[in-house]
Amino acid sequence: MAGEGAASLPAERALLETVRRVMRRPAGWRALAVHISRLPERRPYHGRIARTLLEEAAPRVDGQIHALGNGDLLLFCRQGARALHGLVAVLERLFPETLVSLWSLESEALHLIAYAAGRLTEAVSAPSPPPMAGKIQSLGRLFDPPAPSAAETPPLGALMRRESGIRLAQGRMELAFRDWRVDPARLITWDATGAGADPALLRHRLGSLDGDVLAALGGAAGTGLPLDPVPHRASFPAWPGDAPPPPLHLHLSLAGVMAADFPPLASRLRESGVALAIVLAFEEACADPPMLAAARRVIAASGALFVLGGIHAETFSCATPAALEPDVLVLDFSPALAERTSRDCARLFYPLGSDQVVLRGADDEAALAWGVARGITLFQGRHVAAMAAAARMFACPSARNCSLGQCIARAAAADPEGRFGCAEPALLDGARPPHESEGGQAGEDQAT
Repeated sequence: MAGEGAASLPAERALLETVRRVMRRPAGWRALAVHISRLPERRPYHGRIARTLLEEAAPRVDGQIHALGNGDLLLFCRQGARALHGLVAVLERLFPETLVSLWSLESEALHLIAYAAGRLTEAVSAPSPPPMAGKIQSLGRLFDPPAPSAAETPPLGALMRRESGIRLAQGRMELAFRDWRVDPARLITWDATGAGADPALLRHRLGSLDGDVLAALGGAAGTGLPLDPVPHRASFPAWPGDAPPPPLHLHLSLAGVMAADFPPLASRLRESGVALAIVLAFEEACADPPMLAAARRVIAASGALFVLGGIHAETFSCATPAALEPDVLVLDFSPALAERTSRDCARLFYPLGSDQVVLRGADDEAALAWGVARGITLFQGRHVAAMAAAARMFACPSARNCSLGQCIARAAAADPEGRFGCAEPALLDGARPPHESEGGQAGEDQAT
């Protein structure tokens, strides 16, 4: 099922190849996962027992086993539902029920995608031997630019970060919006003035680049370049019909919203059918109420949404961000936030609904699970980026030539060099790939 070539691949990559094939025609497929890595006092015999049971059942259900680097075991099969449920019953008598997952890929593909993305992320992040040239070794370094010399002037694309936001609802995952901004970490790396030492100075430096951002987006419109806010106009026929890309969340300062270049860009996006949302930092919004009121009038006149970002758990101890009546609230996940109950969140977010709150910093499965348990449906973060990349690779006809890390990095790149090597660049912007058959479309739609 996974093909002979997959046998020579690392365990996590072989899993990706198998999932890609299964998702093309998911009817009847099931995946059984034994989460050995979750055992609090794990012993070698735990894995041996589970693997023996799976190997014994595999011929009866025409299944294939994947043994992952963290100790987990996955069995994919398409036959023998009765035998499979019997195997689950035996496993649940030997292990806690929470260590055994059985997913029907027709209706629960999202669970498998999230699980596979988590394992692939672990594989990219895990410590490894000394690097070979050109290899990506750490997920945390995927987006870091090379260290510059003092004489270099950074191109805007080297400072920008593109990030995807996903919506998890009713067992499905979809690309909800594109989030673009000058990355503070990258600016600190390039800036020789020491802006990163002072938060106010850093905000000033970020705001001073708004004019460059607006000019770059206006100049790139319709070109198909990474900073093209309307790539569907340049990517035909990769974009189906007249379908627009997901909304664009653009981070600006109050002065950037009031700049002369903002209305023309907003008008261009509106005419192209691209929904625009402007993300303003909570600290800046509170610092200048009259300027905020004027900026909100400009945002409303342009047909854009007002998004309030930079909200931390500590923010709620002294302020109520929802009182500013944003269209969307972006909340940064942290250990302090994890202590908040569902009732706390309902009170703090009121009157905003679950589709008006974005959980940013969903960097692992625990953060994602926390948000889902509290009714949040919109997410950003490293784990989200891995899930989106895994979904793209499930559907991409050229995925065998790429790694998950490369797909994540290319999607985040804001310059052509960062996307070099991608054979399906429209997929990085959220386009659906051309389907080879009706049978393939069903599975790929679920992944997308």
